[in-house]
Amino acid sequence: MWLDRIIKSLLPQENRFFGYLDALARNLTVGADEFAKLSSAETAEDFARVSEAMRRIEHEGDEVAHVVYDELDKTFVTPIDREDLHALVSALDDIIDLMEETAGLIVIYRVGVLTDAMRDLVRITRESAHAVAHCVQLLRSGSDNHSELHVWFVRVHALENEGDTAYRNAVGRLFQSPPDPIDLIREKEILDSLEKAVDACDDVCDLIRSVVVKHG
Repeated sequence: MWLDRIIKSLLPQENRFFGYLDALARNLTVGADEFAKLSSAETAEDFARVSEAMRRIEHEGDEVAHVVYDELDKTFVTPIDREDLHALVSALDDIIDLMEETAGLIVIYRVGVLTDAMRDLVRITRESAHAVAHCVQLLRSGSDNHSELHVWFVRVHALENEGDTAYRNAVGRLFQSPPDPIDLIREKEILDSLEKAVDACDDVCDLIRSVVVKHG
C-alpha cells in the first residue's frame, strides 16, 4: 500500500496541473468580460462596480495561483517543467492584475468617461485575453494542436501590434495638444496600464510557444 502511494506521487499529474491552468484561463475570460464593461460605464458607480468585480476576480485568480505554487513544491514530477509552470501561472496572473489595476486607476482618478482610445484598448485587451485563454486550454495536447495554437499566437501578436498603434497614437495626441497637467498625467497612466495588459497577453503566448517547442 505504501509503495503504491510512493509510485503515484512520482507519476506525472497532468490532469491536476492542467486543471489549474484551465481554471486560470476561465477566470481570465470572466475577468476580461467584466473589464470590457468599462467601455459602456457612464457613471462613477458603474466604474466602481467594475473595479470591485475585478478585485474579486483577481483575488480568485491569486488563490488558484497560490495552490499551484504549493503543489509545485510538493510534486516531484510535473507535466511540463516546473519553472515553465510557475512562469506561466505568474504571467496569467499578471494579465488579471493589470486589468484590475486599470479599473482601479479609473476609479481613483474619478474618470467621467473613457476616451475613444481607452475604449479601443479595453476591447483589444478583452480580445487578447480570450485568445490567450484558448491557447492555455490547447496546451494540454501540446504539439497535437500546434497548427491551431499557431493561429491563436498570430492573433494575439496582431492584437498586440494593434494595441501598440492605438497607444502610440493616443499618447501622441495627448502631447500635441496637452490638456491640464493633471488630466495629462491621469490619461497617460491609464493608457500605460492598458498597454501593459495587452503586452502581458503576448508574453503568455511567448511562454506557451516555448513550452510547446520544448516538449514537442
